[in-house]
Amino acid sequence: MNTKHWTTMQYVLAGAAAICGYSALLLGQRIAALYYTLFVPAAVLAALAYRAYSRTRRLKALAHLRDRWGKEMPIPRSIDEHARAYFDSAVKPEEVVDDRTWKDLNMDEVFGRMDRTLTYPGRQVLYRMLRIPFLEHTGALQKRAAVIRLFQQDKAIREDVQLAFGKLGDKGKHHLAALLWTEMGLRQPRLRHLYTFMYAAALVSPAAVLLGRWGIQVILAVFFTNMAVHYSEQKRNRGHFEAVKAVAALIRCGEALCRTERDWGPLRSMVTELREVIPKVRGFARAAAQVDVESSDPFLGTLLQYGSIFFLTEVRGFSRAVMFVIQRRNELQRLFEIVGEIDACQAVASYRESLRYYCEPELREDAEFELEAAYHPLVQDPVPNSIKPLKNCVLVTGSNMSGKSTFLRTVGLSALLAQTVYTVCAETYRARPMRLITSIGRADNVVEGKSYYLEEALAVLRVLQVLDSRRHLMCIFDELYRGTNSEERITAAYRVVKYIAKHNALVFVATHDLELTEMLAQYCQNVHFSERVSDIGLEFDYKLKPGPATTRNAIALLRYLNYPAEITDPEPTVG
Repeated sequence: MNTKHWTTMQYVLAGAAAICGYSALLLGQRIAALYYTLFVPAAVLAALAYRAYSRTRRLKALAHLRDRWGKEMPIPRSIDEHARAYFDSAVKPEEVVDDRTWKDLNMDEVFGRMDRTLTYPGRQVLYRMLRIPFLEHTGALQKRAAVIRLFQQDKAIREDVQLAFGKLGDKGKHHLAALLWTEMGLRQPRLRHLYTFMYAAALVSPAAVLLGRWGIQVILAVFFTNMAVHYSEQKRNRGHFEAVKAVAALIRCGEALCRTERDWGPLRSMVTELREVIPKVRGFARAAAQVDVESSDPFLGTLLQYGSIFFLTEVRGFSRAVMFVIQRRNELQRLFEIVGEIDACQAVASYRESLRYYCEPELREDAEFELEAAYHPLVQDPVPNSIKPLKNCVLVTGSNMSGKSTFLRTVGLSALLAQTVYTVCAETYRARPMRLITSIGRADNVVEGKSYYLEEALAVLRVLQVLDSRRHLMCIFDELYRGTNSEERITAAYRVVKYIAKHNALVFVATHDLELTEMLAQYCQNVHFSERVSDIGLEFDYKLKPGPATTRNAIALLRYLNYPAEITDPEPTVG
């Protein structure tokens, strides 16, 4: 049956249960107690109605998931700071993708397009994945790829996992990483023994009425003391309540994944570990259940609030939750990582399905770099290009808007995605594992008082500082030292590229300075982009061609933009 039929059945069964229950109450009161037995079929009908309701919710959730699966996602303007919380909080290796390279490759936009995660742990783990390439242990990367393929190929497993992620929801989940990896203001409660004493006092205080007229005063003294403790602790800890409840939701999500009976294949090791972790953290739910309890009923809500104040229920529950996080931090961190990695892998699987085409990379220590029919996933109608460097340096020349910068970003992005999510927007990617570092675009840093040239000089310096490491390096530069005069720019660029080319690095450099093509011919392979000037203006084919560029288009572009002829036309010769 489809969703519509289950919805209809849900309302029919609920109506029948209500009629049956009302009849049992009415007939039992007015005719005979025997009619109270009608509550039994009413309960059965109510249970069936709830089952139909659950089935309806499941079908609606599946319809939503199927509608989103493999569809191209809009590119967000920016990502919020919560996406990088796990990356910032957890310990990370030295060789991460630095902020400059991340920005140069437009990775906020790429991440936004790839982000089809269903949970905050998944979103934060996906972000961390993209910031930490595998430079060793490529076997672990291949295991990640196997999980991604599983989600592409096995619809039943994918949808079971996606539905389990629905147990987590969104409320407060962006604080999870900070709660589990940093102190986040939480410390072992110093007054927890006082909380226990005041709870005991609240329990025995009703017996004070036996003392006569002093009894009420004792009860009120305990109540107002506990009220002061309650509001003091609530003011100090209220900001952590959602994160604490998010931990409980994370545990429920893990339990839902463990209950699914499937032949997990490549996911088996993660699910097995999940089943080992869950029993160790399941007790957290009891403490979290007493934190920030709310009710839609005004009377019941007020009763719960005053009860919580009198018996310090919320204070003691939060204290136990904090102690649990402190004592079981490692297990909770691992739970976060497993759930997040599974979610991130299903997101990458969906991303793969939305691409024009892609390949899984071939990563070997002895492989020579080769990129065939590569395109940039953010470009609307991309033109694929291929490159197989014959030397350690590739010098890319060409006129304005011909495609140099996009090509550089395509090469860098291909290397990054190959070593993180094992997915390259190309027909072939073959290379050894490489650390990636770029210097493509920058402006003056007004806040720090740094000029464009100084920013560029610092960006290049960070490359030179890691050249002697044992890692093979991929360096990408666009217009080295463009912030200074042409003579010094050309000299500095020549010396820097020559220096880097002699080290353990693969270098891609784009430049307008055609002088460099001859100066660096010994060290660099020359390739270029070109254009054609026609009656309709400038025509670009965006295809990479061998050799250095032979044309320029700066003046032609001004003419195409209808600059005054006095600027664009050659000056008349005198004499």
